[in-house]
Amino acid sequence: MHTDLINTTSGYAVPVRWFPAEQPRASIIFMPALGVAARFYVPLAENLHDAGFNVLLMELRGQGDSHLRASRRVDFGFRDALEDDVPAAMDWVLRKAPAAPLLLMGHSLGGHYAAMTAGRLASRVDGVILAACGSPWTKAFHGKTGAQLRMLCRLIPVLNATFGYYPGHRVGFGGREARTLMNDWLDLARTNVYSARGLDEDFDAAIGQYAGPVLSLRMADDPYAPEAAMAAVTDKFRQAVVSKHVVTADQIGDRADHFRWARKPEAVVDHILAWLPQ
Repeated sequence: MHTDLINTTSGYAVPVRWFPAEQPRASIIFMPALGVAARFYVPLAENLHDAGFNVLLMELRGQGDSHLRASRRVDFGFRDALEDDVPAAMDWVLRKAPAAPLLLMGHSLGGHYAAMTAGRLASRVDGVILAACGSPWTKAFHGKTGAQLRMLCRLIPVLNATFGYYPGHRVGFGGREARTLMNDWLDLARTNVYSARGLDEDFDAAIGQYAGPVLSLRMADDPYAPEAAMAAVTDKFRQAVVSKHVVTADQIGDRADHFRWARKPEAVVDHILAWLPQ
């Protein structure tokens, strides 16, 4: 494994961790969840690498090794990831391993970026892996989690206005996030329609035309990505062959919640190997 910086067209450099395989089955670009540093997924990357994959762990803006930190002056949103960071990472990986199939994998928010990129750049994406990636659409949630989500949706505009960014590290959901990113996320929570401020595109229609294979892995004990929320994402892939699997606590050897699977990723890697397009 080695670290690097990938320059984007906007001048921002994306911090990455690269795990190259000698004879790769495929290359996987992995995108983290909201507020989670890329280093959290090193055990997953190491297991995927041991299974024969090239793996690129891509840091999201404002997290981990990123030199950016959201503030009133520092702002970014979905557009920056979709137009700059992810395409630059794809170009970088394809230069490193031009013959290997390219798979996009994401956890939660990272899965949304993977889905939207598959729609935007379909010819370059050979498969999509969604791990615990449910839409935050409020209609997909009920009970305590649903009430918490609806309260969060009311708080986000107030927190953005007060601080100039979203202080997720204080709220207990996400990290220190840019206000535009959280406004983009809020739009998804309210409508279950993908949008990105600064990009006038119909992401859902584009995803609906993507015909590559999709693997969706739901964690059995995950209140943040229940079945209905994950279906709200996978149902967008109208032309794709979508494989859905539930990862259980018995398979993981620990509670199958929103995060612990990444620390004990063997079961997830086994599902990927069984699904891998031939």
